[in-house]
Amino acid sequence: MKASRFVAVTASAMLALSTVTAGAGGPPPPRHTGSFNPTVVWIIFGCAGSVVFTAIVKNAQQRQQLTALEAQTCGLAYWFNPQNYRGG
Repeated sequence: MKASRFVAVTASAMLALSTVTAGAGGPPPPRHTGSFNPTVVWIIFGCAGSVVFTAIVKNAQQRQQLTALEAQTCGLAYWFNPQNYRGG
């Protein structure tokens, strides 16, 4: 039992540390030649994330929902409006 376990562990270590790689040798994958722009995706998800984050902050501080203007400006109208800050 110990011998088979030793052989299994040794074989696993040899395979894990081996420098030989197996490849299918087929043609390379096709290149994407469309007009996809990842910047658009970052802007869309960034705006949505900013609206959600701003809504959470405004709810925690003032117990209010975002106004339509604040939501339409991706939450920036809330952060740049001096009336939103509580005087301490």
